[in-house]
Amino acid sequence: MLQTRSIHRLDQIEIGLRRAAALHGGSVLSASRMAAEAFTFTLCLSDLYAPLLASDTRFAAFLPCRIAACAHGNAVNLETISPREFCRILHRPELESLTAPLEEALRAIMDEAAQPTVRTAAVEAEHRATEDQVNMRAAVPQRIDCHGTKIEELAGVGTHDAQGG
Repeated sequence: MLQTRSIHRLDQIEIGLRRAAALHGGSVLSASRMAAEAFTFTLCLSDLYAPLLASDTRFAAFLPCRIAACAHGNAVNLETISPREFCRILHRPELESLTAPLEEALRAIMDEAAQPTVRTAAVEAEHRATEDQVNMRAAVPQRIDCHGTKIEELAGVGTHDAQGG
């Protein structure tokens, strides 16, 4: 297991993971609450996954990589399975050299996400909102039922107010 202890709160760790993954050419595909004090984050590092999948397609059972964030008091532990363990499980120790870059990237992402962030004027000037920063957990869908009804069509009157024509 790769493990890192963070000083951030659980609700702050996602931002750090997204930033660190982007710096390493990846992204956080999803964040899932597993329990009151635990999240899992699914990472896409496709440039690092490609050589593994080309050497043995069974690596697909372990990809994309996930990082668990578990709150312990005022800190958060970040944990993931070492990619070298993938080789052990698949009985392919000769492929450990291919997993080394992925393991280094995961370790760096976790370490960077765990560190306090230093915000400078240059970073603030370059910081722009992206799709990855939008939290869609409580978003209202465009269509609210299997008939294609939109919420704004029902708003205010309680029934569908556009009769067509």
